[in-house]
Amino acid sequence: MIPWNRHVPSWGSTGTTWGILLRSVQLTISIASFLLIIIRPDFYYYTSFRFLWIVMCFIITWNGLLLAWEAIFHCSFRQPLLQIEVLMIVMLDWVLSLLSLAAGSASASVVGQLLSRKELCRHNFCVYCQVSAGLALLNWFLILVSAMFNIRTLK
Repeated sequence: MIPWNRHVPSWGSTGTTWGILLRSVQLTISIASFLLIIIRPDFYYYTSFRFLWIVMCFIITWNGLLLAWEAIFHCSFRQPLLQIEVLMIVMLDWVLSLLSLAAGSASASVVGQLLSRKELCRHNFCVYCQVSAGLALLNWFLILVSAMFNIRTLK
């Protein structure tokens, strides 16, 4: 019998190998989006790109810390998570997914405006920003999937 304060990990949730793989993909996409936005120093002139940069910093920090925590404690020692830990992970995943959606959407709309004025898109600046915004939106989807896998384990 499992105690009431422990959760049973299911496929893709925190504490499983698939959960670590999902977090690794999220971390890789976040780092790629972060690097694509800061590769051009022009990004700092636009507020939405700065917002995307800050949100990607938050997501990289959260996924990096959670990935290390998962790998060390829950996959190495096979210790299940507490319900409150899973709930905290789900809540922070929801917040970060909404931030990623907002940053990706804002950056994509600014890129759309910049593309209408070709003189502002010099040296492939808009291409880098488009790809970075697309990666932020992909990251939003992956974080949402991760939250759904974790919410499924709560009772």
